[in-house]
Amino acid sequence: MKRRFLLTFFGVALYASCLMAQQKAVTGKVVSSNGEVLSNVTVLVKGTDRMVQTNADGTFSIQAAPGETLVFRMIGSDERNQVVGAGNVYNITLQSSDEAIDEVVVTAMGIKQQARSLGYSAQNVSSKELTESNQPNLVNTLQGKVAGVQVTNSGGSPGTSASIYIRGGSSLSGNNQPLFVVDGIPIDNSTPISQGGLTAGLAPASNRAIDINPEDIASISVLKGPAASALYGLRAASGAVIITTKRGNSGKGSISYGNTFSWDKANKLPELQGVFKQGRNGIFENESYLSWGPEFASNEVIYDNLGGFFKTGFAQNHDLSASGGSERSTFYVSGNLMEQGGIAKNNDFSRRSFRLNADHKIFDNLKIGANMTYMNTGRTYFPQGSENGVMGAIYWPRNVQMTDFLNEDGTQKTLSENGENAIDNPYWTINKKPITNRVNRVIAMGDVNYNPYEWLTLTYRLGTDYYGENFQSITAPTSQTGLTGYMTESKANNQLTTSTFLANAKQSVSDFNFDFTVGHNIETIFRETNTATARNFIDPDFASINNALAEDRTVSTSISRRRIVGVFGDFTADWKNIIYLNLKGRNDWTSTLRAGQNSFFYPAVSTSIILTDLMKELSGNSSTGFLSYAKLRAAWAQVGKDAPAHKLATTLGTYINDFTINPRGFISNMNDTYGNPNLVPEFTNSLEFGADLKMFNNRIGLDVTWYKTNSDNQILSTRTPPSSGSFLAVLNGGEIENVGWEGILNVQAVKKHDFSWSFDVNFSKNKATVLNLPGFLDRVELSDAWVKGDAAQGAAFLNSTLFGINGKTWKTNDAGQYLLDNNGMPQVVSTLSNIGDRNPDWIGGITNNFQYKNLGLSFMWDVRQGGDVFNATAYTLVLSGLSPLTLDRGTAVIPGIIESTGATNTTAIPLNQDYYTSRFANNGYNFVEDGSWIRLRYVSLSYKAPASFTERLKLSNLQFTLTGRNLLLFTDYSGVDPEVSGSGAGVAGAGSFGFDNLGVPATRGFDLGLKFSF
Repeated sequence: MKRRFLLTFFGVALYASCLMAQQKAVTGKVVSSNGEVLSNVTVLVKGTDRMVQTNADGTFSIQAAPGETLVFRMIGSDERNQVVGAGNVYNITLQSSDEAIDEVVVTAMGIKQQARSLGYSAQNVSSKELTESNQPNLVNTLQGKVAGVQVTNSGGSPGTSASIYIRGGSSLSGNNQPLFVVDGIPIDNSTPISQGGLTAGLAPASNRAIDINPEDIASISVLKGPAASALYGLRAASGAVIITTKRGNSGKGSISYGNTFSWDKANKLPELQGVFKQGRNGIFENESYLSWGPEFASNEVIYDNLGGFFKTGFAQNHDLSASGGSERSTFYVSGNLMEQGGIAKNNDFSRRSFRLNADHKIFDNLKIGANMTYMNTGRTYFPQGSENGVMGAIYWPRNVQMTDFLNEDGTQKTLSENGENAIDNPYWTINKKPITNRVNRVIAMGDVNYNPYEWLTLTYRLGTDYYGENFQSITAPTSQTGLTGYMTESKANNQLTTSTFLANAKQSVSDFNFDFTVGHNIETIFRETNTATARNFIDPDFASINNALAEDRTVSTSISRRRIVGVFGDFTADWKNIIYLNLKGRNDWTSTLRAGQNSFFYPAVSTSIILTDLMKELSGNSSTGFLSYAKLRAAWAQVGKDAPAHKLATTLGTYINDFTINPRGFISNMNDTYGNPNLVPEFTNSLEFGADLKMFNNRIGLDVTWYKTNSDNQILSTRTPPSSGSFLAVLNGGEIENVGWEGILNVQAVKKHDFSWSFDVNFSKNKATVLNLPGFLDRVELSDAWVKGDAAQGAAFLNSTLFGINGKTWKTNDAGQYLLDNNGMPQVVSTLSNIGDRNPDWIGGITNNFQYKNLGLSFMWDVRQGGDVFNATAYTLVLSGLSPLTLDRGTAVIPGIIESTGATNTTAIPLNQDYYTSRFANNGYNFVEDGSWIRLRYVSLSYKAPASFTERLKLSNLQFTLTGRNLLLFTDYSGVDPEVSGSGAGVAGAGSFGFDNLGVPATRGFDLGLKFSF
């Protein structure tokens, strides 16, 4: 018996050794039917436990013997078998299948769910879609890609911020932008309102998502409504952007390199008149910055000061990554270097980042993972929003050469108004008034995943987002500040730390499946800012805080803390994967509200029904005709918001003054809101219905959603009467309603072996209405959304739009006739009123993708219909006299009636400087324009070298790209570009989009790119 056993053992061993001797390394690449490389495709040797996954570039390597079968599997694609023969390289193409409807979506808390089970709207954006537009700012990569999402860039300056709104706004004066989450950890995407005493309108800062390298991202899931983001709690009341980064795969390692070189120019500049030159009231004055003088003589030079001020900006971007691993350990590491020069001199942005992802399976049921990203960003920019900013060129008379800006002693040549109110030359500004911002940031996360039983998974995740920010603003002597030099330095430390525990249980009983998750979450936010200022430099050529007398220096410290503790549960039950019911609930305790009011619970319930599967189940027929897939879904949810930090009590400040008993004591800080200890949470109730359809073997897909949200008991900051002794107060009250539609159409128009064409269309329409306001308020004004000269500001109006424009109008009667004074002049109403709605009627995007053999072409049209823009640049041009609107400088009879007599006006008035600056310009409605557009957001042409060529170079992939950005813009807007946000993304409430406020013009550009892997 023993002998027989030994013979059997040695026989098996001999067979195994022979088999091992036959095994060889089989390599290749997996692509989709349209040529896109596919990562995370499972490659296994049939009948064995040998298995790997494709790398980020679609390549794989596995040990297999001739005659064995390789099986390629991926959700959404047909399974492909390949018998191993004499060759060592096999390039595989996977065709999409009906299983595409079972794609996995990363939802709240990093939980992965099948898309068919979701009762709410969530939209995925792939890595390819994110990077093909070549946008440095992660937020801008979503422009036109996601239904219901409105992204607005702040201008053409490198590093400028971008705002993002999902389904309108739910808060009158709070944060309306979504929560950003990277690999399950919330991160900071804030944009400072003011730094070093500079307001947002004068120096819009960057939003912090700009620190993230888009090339590191595998996919993004946009959770649009409260039902989708409820598990994240009050910080995700405005939706969530869930970012999943690239990770390593087991198998053969790979190294990839990519670069992009870019050139940008101003897309369009304001039109200036070249008929009248320097002076006032028709008289030439050689020191005036105004253009209200006489006409140019035929032989006089007319300078293009504005066009000559801008140049071609150059940028370069380099990415290097490596990935690989064994069956138990994987890694992904990447480095990025980006340097972006602006279209104005000394205006730039740079980013350097390093990322490491690693996972290790200690046991079959115990896995640990960690990732870390280090980012270093720097930006140099200049003041804007006034005549002393970088766009002061629109004040400079065209008979004066703006490049001649220095006196022999190095001081500035200036122009003024009647010898007073001199303004800085823009060339002086870009050389002597720099603003710099430097950020060092680390995002780190570690997690443990333990499966004690097949049905139970325990996960613990700890992560932090920390960055230090150094801000500096310098104004050199002889700038028009009344000071001999001024500077401010601000150093801030920010940290957001999150601890999350999840327990997930899955069980099936007969035809029913149950999935239950409970969890605990702690989030702490800390910010400390130290600011120092110095004025009147002792040495005019040395900018330093120490270069000023003690009485001309100030130092201040600000500290903000916030903590949120939450517990939550998520329960899903389904019948045969056909009918799903999901229940969610979360309770939060927040530090920003007083005890007894700081705990609040919000629930969510959603359901989805797969109609096609239900029809098959009930009829026993496996066919549903042309309808490949149909799902109905519905969701209701409630989510809360707490107050901003430190708003329960009135803050104190130190002021040297003569109107208090103790001039050196602490008194109420009149520049901050008065505290309110009685604040309670605000809540948003959301209801949505939707349907997902796929037809003709998934060649056509349609996703339609209707939603309605009501946000009441608003926590808002509003102005108070002067008699209160304060400027602002925070209180509860007010309700906002958002109602909207979203539609997504996906079409695979042509699908052949060598050629394919697909296109995606998304459409969304949202109306945000203020239903009520506390007390006798008829509007809530946004103090941070003023434009040049206080001509207009953002405001939410009772029984009207959340995104209004608050401005002055000409006086009219009930019939709309102008009420004129006795001289026939129009009169301006002293109070502000609603003169426009910045919210578009609807927005949409159309993306086309063509593939012919190794040649790919993709382009996107971005569409916005409606939405007013306040053209503060045109307003400024009227004041300076350079506006084409001021060319008519004769006389005119203004149609209307004389208010004092009621008689029809017949008196002609002179259309002179006084009329245009004190009457015409004061009517804010003259500068409200339709901001509709159709723009070709980008065109990207790519070529992938054939495998026969890349193999000779020892490469697995080689690709060339040519991209054009913002190439075409069709709009009736007279300004530079209707896509503007005058004070940047940091303005809370309805934001500052729709205000064109003397910012750096938007750009169009071209990119040349190269990518290869080995």
